[in-house]
Amino acid sequence: MIQSTKISPRKINLRSVLLVVAISLFVMESCNKETENPISVVPLPSTLCQPSVSLGYTEKTSYLPGDKMKAYIQSLKNVDLCRLDVYTLNDELAFSVASNLNVQEISTNDPSVNGYGYNLAADIQIPPNLKSGIYLIEKKIPFIVKSASPVDLTIVYPSNTVNAYSHSGGKNLYDRINRPWQVSFQRPMELQGNAHAGLKWFATLTNYNIGYVSDEDLDTYASIQNSNMLVIVGHSEYWTRKARKNFDLFVESGNDAIILSGNTMWWQVRYSDNHQMICYKYSPDPVPDPLLKTMEWINSTLQYSIISSIGADFPRGGYGLLIDNGWDGYKVVNDASPLLEGLHFKKGDVISFPTGEYDGAPILNFNADGYPELDKAALNFQQVELVGFDKGSRAGKETIGTFIVFKKTISSGIVVNAASNDWCSERGIGGVHGDQLKKITLNSIDKLLYHKPVFSN
Repeated sequence: MIQSTKISPRKINLRSVLLVVAISLFVMESCNKETENPISVVPLPSTLCQPSVSLGYTEKTSYLPGDKMKAYIQSLKNVDLCRLDVYTLNDELAFSVASNLNVQEISTNDPSVNGYGYNLAADIQIPPNLKSGIYLIEKKIPFIVKSASPVDLTIVYPSNTVNAYSHSGGKNLYDRINRPWQVSFQRPMELQGNAHAGLKWFATLTNYNIGYVSDEDLDTYASIQNSNMLVIVGHSEYWTRKARKNFDLFVESGNDAIILSGNTMWWQVRYSDNHQMICYKYSPDPVPDPLLKTMEWINSTLQYSIISSIGADFPRGGYGLLIDNGWDGYKVVNDASPLLEGLHFKKGDVISFPTGEYDGAPILNFNADGYPELDKAALNFQQVELVGFDKGSRAGKETIGTFIVFKKTISSGIVVNAASNDWCSERGIGGVHGDQLKKITLNSIDKLLYHKPVFSN
């Protein structure tokens, strides 16, 4: 039997105390170093992967901190061991891992549909303390890191729309000949241009705890339930029914949303078990349930109007960069709107930024001064206000893009809908008058987060 020895406090001398303190400091320093660099204690190779990396993709669109990510990378040459760097959107080095690279060939038939079929290049351990955000492997291969803790706002990256428009592998959902009815997420795709400038700007904001998710994450309500606000950016056109239901549940539960997107919620889609997005578009969809057929959400068969979720839709908003009588931006209707605070706009001034596609709210009529008045009965919201409008066109008819703010019911959250697919683009936040759009966006976030008025009356 081992007997313990009781040490009298009088026998503890200064050397013993100093030894205990030294050991404690050593342990604390070791823990700190482990937290700061959780990837590996093994030195990274000095050879850089970057000169050889051509393109690639990851097996999922999003991950949690601490997850292991599979990366499939095409290389210009075979490299036995090199340092693979991961960057933020603003070109800051986030972390590095060791990797092997190989020249790869597409190994599938119809890669736009079935994916590229590359061999695994690297199992990347995502640092457990990595901040939520959008990252790029060697500034080329994007992936999303979600937040594992509550956040002020969650930005939804439009990964479905990126997939629909990507011509990687030779096809997309807009091909006129041999249009596929499904497209794979497991192929190289670039960041969406409509969202890029806005996403880079959001990454610089330090006053908020910001989380990021992909479109696919919206199918799981747990991905957003610990956020106070959702921000829809860029061109967010393709939505599943589950995602729309969860968006509505989020707002109806008293949370807020800001929509910095146009042509939003236009097509219904589904996902396959092979990480593909299904959208038959104008072809017959064989799914038995009529509510799941992949067609435009405005189709009455789906029994789920776009207006009911975001207060506006694309047929009413139309195209803003075609020949029209508009102003390449929103003409201010309500200069008392708190969302315009600090910008000194007057009624009739224009918030300038060229827009490709708008969404528009129902318009009842135009007043004697030529300003539209919302059809509040058609919207059937507890409160709604028009901030600005632009004229567009679609199918040879004049359309009206609308910048609105609304509250659906007395207990729901508030939705600010900027309704433009260029708000976060190089023509919007990244453009000549981008500071105005940034200010309006910050006004929207601050007033919603801190429960300040967003309506003028």
